[in-house]
Amino acid sequence: MTGSLRSNRDNFYAILNLKDEFGNRKQKSINLHIKDVPGNKRKAEKALRDILTEYEKKHITVYHKDVLFHEYLNVWLDDAKDNLAFNTVEMYSCTIDVHIAPYFKQLNLTLMEVEYCHIKGYYAAKSKTLSVSTLKKHHAIIKQVLRKAVQDGIIETNPANEIRFPKIERFRGSFLTVEEGNHLLEAAKGTPLETAIIFAMMYGLRRSEIAGLKWSAIDLANDLFTVQHTVTKFKTEIAKDSTKNKSSHRVLPLNRDVKAYLLKLRARQAQDKLILGPGYQDTDYICRWPDGRAMKCDYVSRTFKRFLIKNDLPLIRFHDLRHSCASYMIKMGRSMKEVADWLGHSDISTSMNIYAHIDLDSKKDVAECFNSLLNVEV
Repeated sequence: MTGSLRSNRDNFYAILNLKDEFGNRKQKSINLHIKDVPGNKRKAEKALRDILTEYEKKHITVYHKDVLFHEYLNVWLDDAKDNLAFNTVEMYSCTIDVHIAPYFKQLNLTLMEVEYCHIKGYYAAKSKTLSVSTLKKHHAIIKQVLRKAVQDGIIETNPANEIRFPKIERFRGSFLTVEEGNHLLEAAKGTPLETAIIFAMMYGLRRSEIAGLKWSAIDLANDLFTVQHTVTKFKTEIAKDSTKNKSSHRVLPLNRDVKAYLLKLRARQAQDKLILGPGYQDTDYICRWPDGRAMKCDYVSRTFKRFLIKNDLPLIRFHDLRHSCASYMIKMGRSMKEVADWLGHSDISTSMNIYAHIDLDSKKDVAECFNSLLNVEV
């Protein structure tokens, strides 16, 4: 692999001498975004060497015009994954393997043949089973893949740039009434879902936060616990000592009932360990099976619907228990700032956008109170 520097319009460019699979020579120009001013040439030379090393490491060549779009999807992902979080790579890979690649494999289109109508056709087909917000995530992948194809010199323009989606209506999560919430808590007693439901209902924890909750995060002496570790799953299960964002890392107080429950749970798990002995798989996770194995993060979602049907409760998502927690706080007269802090929202506007309809219900009493203060002639 060889290359050289060239200055054009005040910037340094790396000119790479490549060969395609047929042995034909072709040059590729890459803007180094380094100004051609005194003292910068050495910096540009280093950037060129780094690019050449990277290309050789990955055995990159110029892709010929007949490369198939569905095959190029993973070429893009392999190239992009070094700059992405592991769980993001997992999500992209799952989306490609399950949705995008199978659809375009049937069409057997090369990158040169993919047009606006084919991409629109994909969204029309998938819109029968997927939401607009999900399709927008698919579009982000397709758009980036075709952008790389432009950069690699395979196609001249990106046909995905012209796609326009309808405006997404603001999603309103469901929530349980206080009576339904108490019914749920009662029905959950003694079941594998009990711990998850308690922390979702009373603290609004996300599924990943519940699955990642450890005994080491519980401070029983000071009646506190810290949300700091999460477990998520796409293709594989990913445990990490970080939360969705900085504000999701939060310290919350244990109330009297939850503390009593945790003390009872810890004693039961200690008894399980004593009974099973060497057969017990000791972990620090709170949500675990009697043999000590940590509960898989997707178990709750897979079994929650059946649990609701069995106990004659409204069919809601497990995540809607988080919405229920927020609705209870608003009914208790707590401010949106308190709701945002409790749930770990990065901005109070997030809480306002999601729970404005609940907050409006709580303000109806205020509107009625004006009748005792001001008279309106009718």
